[in-house]
Amino acid sequence: MNHIVFIKYLSAVTILCAMVLHVQGITPWNSFLQIIGACGWIYVGYRWNEKAIILNFLPQLFIIIPGLVYLYYNAG
Repeated sequence: MNHIVFIKYLSAVTILCAMVLHVQGITPWNSFLQIIGACGWIYVGYRWNEKAIILNFLPQLFIIIPGLVYLYYNAG
């Protein structure tokens, strides 16, 4: 199997697991999984030269990462 296809499906499953953690309220682990899955999809979009995939997943990094930084620096 092509490694890009493997990363695509692994990233899809990772994001689905992140969604399950999200609805269970398991934070910040949901965000960590979402970042991993989004990075996989960004890589797939880059390799396929598919800008729509990149446009969907790249902004997620700029949304989730500052949220995690805020969570950790203001948690205590």
